[in-house]
Amino acid sequence: MAQAGDNGRFAAFKHHAKVHSFRVSTAFLTWILLGATLFYKPEWVRWALRTGTHAIEAVGDALPGYWGAQAEIVLRELGGFLWIQITAAILFVRFVFWLIGASGRRGRR
Repeated sequence: MAQAGDNGRFAAFKHHAKVHSFRVSTAFLTWILLGATLFYKPEWVRWALRTGTHAIEAVGDALPGYWGAQAEIVLRELGGFLWIQITAAILFVRFVFWLIGASGRRGRR
């Protein structure tokens, strides 16, 4: 027999399942889109890599000597560069879905 508190826990579980399934699906979709971009439009990937490199250099140049060199090493050589771009792509895909959802909610009012 279910108690009143069980319904609240189920609602919380349902919310977390919805949030995490959205996160996983957008990450998976982003990887698919990045793969398709690499295959069909490699010049876009090249442009993103060059833009990222220039941004990392700008951050390194903006900081004082020692700290600028440390930041550039961390961002470029220790794998941060690749993951920063993938994270930015995932955030972009989520932003597009947010825009679609916001416009849909606004259209229903």
